[in-house]
Amino acid sequence: MATKRLSLLAVALLALGTLTCIQAQDTYAYVERDSTLYLDVYAPASEPNGYTLLHMFGGGFIMGKRNDEWNAKYCRQLQQSGYRVVAIDYRLGLKGVTKVSPLHREPLENAVFMAAEDCSAAVAYLVKHAAELGIDPKKIIIEGSSAGAITVLMTEYGRCNHLPFVSELPEGWAPAGVVSYSGAIYSKQGKVQWPDSTVAPMLLYHGIDDQLVPYKQIQFGKIGFFGTDALVKQLEKYNLRYAVYRYKGRGHDISTAGRVGVEELNLFVKQFITDRRKLHTDVTIRDEQFPEFEFGRLRVKDLYKR
Repeated sequence: MATKRLSLLAVALLALGTLTCIQAQDTYAYVERDSTLYLDVYAPASEPNGYTLLHMFGGGFIMGKRNDEWNAKYCRQLQQSGYRVVAIDYRLGLKGVTKVSPLHREPLENAVFMAAEDCSAAVAYLVKHAAELGIDPKKIIIEGSSAGAITVLMTEYGRCNHLPFVSELPEGWAPAGVVSYSGAIYSKQGKVQWPDSTVAPMLLYHGIDDQLVPYKQIQFGKIGFFGTDALVKQLEKYNLRYAVYRYKGRGHDISTAGRVGVEELNLFVKQFITDRRKLHTDVTIRDEQFPEFEFGRLRVKDLYKR
């Protein structure tokens, strides 16, 4: 049964007078797996723009929660821009795993598919309860950072290719858009294919020097991990809509959702989704003033000790 609670953090900040415009946050149980998975709903704090962002946190599939402070801060930032934001928990399939490599791919494969299953279940919950939550099912944008970005990209890839790990998605549903901060697609069928013309427009961010989630691609036979650069080539090949922001000299720190602001997101929503005017935007950025986070130079072996 769905549960609700008022965000204790919001209450505390309201009491201090530092968060006067933040709305109450409700929490719901959306699916039963090995344990109950929850999602938080943030109502728009300003004039609603009609869109809902389903946000998936990053953490390498080994750590993170929907209501971690840095995660909640980003959700509140979006809330201020008129979005209804849904932050979800999902199963962390690499938690406790100490070996991830091209020759030991099963743990990563399992984690990616499990997270996409949970994203699909969250979408199904939102669509089923759309009226009571104030959500338009046709205006749900799925968005994530790092592991969360991989998950939302996999969810759309699975939907378009009718893959079993997204079978819980409502029949006929498609996201209004997909937003990825340093994401990639894991494929067992070789290069990423987009056979379905209903592929949602994509907004992609990536640091060109990312050593954790590949900016380009890693491929062994038909097994591959295809990052932003590789995905853009395929999207262009199929004449699909996308906006990409490539960051020179930056690593995985670009994965921190929201650190580049919401201006690009708002522009993407207007031009690619609402007005359907844009087909491609490709921007390369080198910003020496950008603060670099400590994990910007993380490599796979740093995260998963071998």
